[in-house]
Amino acid sequence: MKQDKKQSVEASKLRRKAEDSMQTDPAEMQLPRNQAETLRVLHELQIHQIELEMQNAELRQARDEAERALEMYSDLYDFAPVGYLTFDRDGLISSANLTVAKLLGMERSRLTGRRFSSFLGANASSNFITFIDRVFASQSKETCEVALQSGENPPHFARIEAVAKVSGEQCRAAVIDISVRRKLEESLQSLHTDLVIHAGKLEVANIDLEAFNYSVSHDLSGPLTVIAGYCDVVEEVYGSKLDEQCHGYFRKIQESTLCMSQIIDTLLDFSRVKCVEMHLEKVDLTQMAEEVALGLKMAEPARQVTFRIAKGIMADGDTSLLRVVLDNLMGNAWKYSGKNDESIIEFGVTDVGGKTTYFIRDNGSGFDMRYAEGLFKPFQRLGGSDIAGHGIGLATVNRVVRRHIGRVWAESKPGEGSTFFFTLG
Repeated sequence: MKQDKKQSVEASKLRRKAEDSMQTDPAEMQLPRNQAETLRVLHELQIHQIELEMQNAELRQARDEAERALEMYSDLYDFAPVGYLTFDRDGLISSANLTVAKLLGMERSRLTGRRFSSFLGANASSNFITFIDRVFASQSKETCEVALQSGENPPHFARIEAVAKVSGEQCRAAVIDISVRRKLEESLQSLHTDLVIHAGKLEVANIDLEAFNYSVSHDLSGPLTVIAGYCDVVEEVYGSKLDEQCHGYFRKIQESTLCMSQIIDTLLDFSRVKCVEMHLEKVDLTQMAEEVALGLKMAEPARQVTFRIAKGIMADGDTSLLRVVLDNLMGNAWKYSGKNDESIIEFGVTDVGGKTTYFIRDNGSGFDMRYAEGLFKPFQRLGGSDIAGHGIGLATVNRVVRRHIGRVWAESKPGEGSTFFFTLG
């Protein structure tokens, strides 16, 4: 730009010098006195002519470069993915690119002099006027979102970003089509609403299911108590008159009622896990695991079991609920390693995917991972009928862990033991 300005100044000087020479009175002109002086003047004129031709060539080159730059700027301006326009304090459009013309559904030549608010709805027009006042008052970039009306076509939602010029009489604005974003937001909002409704229905269904489970379990306890009581009475009163086969039947009835009573208690515990209020605190899982291990040893002192419990394992959670987790997981490890000459049960902590993860590992019978998906569903059993249990323990563990915003999973191979992992949010 500086070089072009310098060339323009030099050209102006030469032009003025030539004009002054042309205006000189021929009588006052000093004509060459001899041939040598004539040749010198002719040589100077030739030099000036060459200089002028060179300057003209440079000016033409500068003009061509300026035209190319203007053409490139015009293309960038007109075909930008964002609409650009300029309007004054009254919202009158003075310039616009092709993008905003297409967005407004009108030829660019017809946009000049029109009010931008004419492309907005009635409610949006007053908001746009307030927006313009804010733009010229703040002298910094301001934004707003409007719905653009373009003929009979559906409205386009657009975000306008505007900033006032230094003169304070006009402002430049960028108009960004956000229709796709708005549709996505509306879809997400609709999905969120449906999800909330669905979650509410599920919550009601769960409450009803829990109430039904509790009611059935509670109501079954009474008849079972009556059955067990009458069996005791019959054996006590008529025991001497019954043969061994009848005594066997009564034992089976008592065992069955006891088993069913235990199932009912387990179901009640399963129901209460979700309803009990949580009290979060620092929990010493190492001490808790040691207490569980001691209780298992006291229940079967003849078994050869080695517990390997890591020191210093702490967690944030509800003490009573986490005790349910360790009772069930360590109890399973105890049961499913019962056929070993020497059982090994390990409790520790590791890192899985950057998250603190607790685990309980045993050297028991293990299981096929094809059945791992159903382990944490109610009434799903790991082993055969020779292993005691009701298939509720792992479902209870899953429910407790989920209440702590965590997850539980297992890894195992038949004959190579099992490892159960769980995290706590």
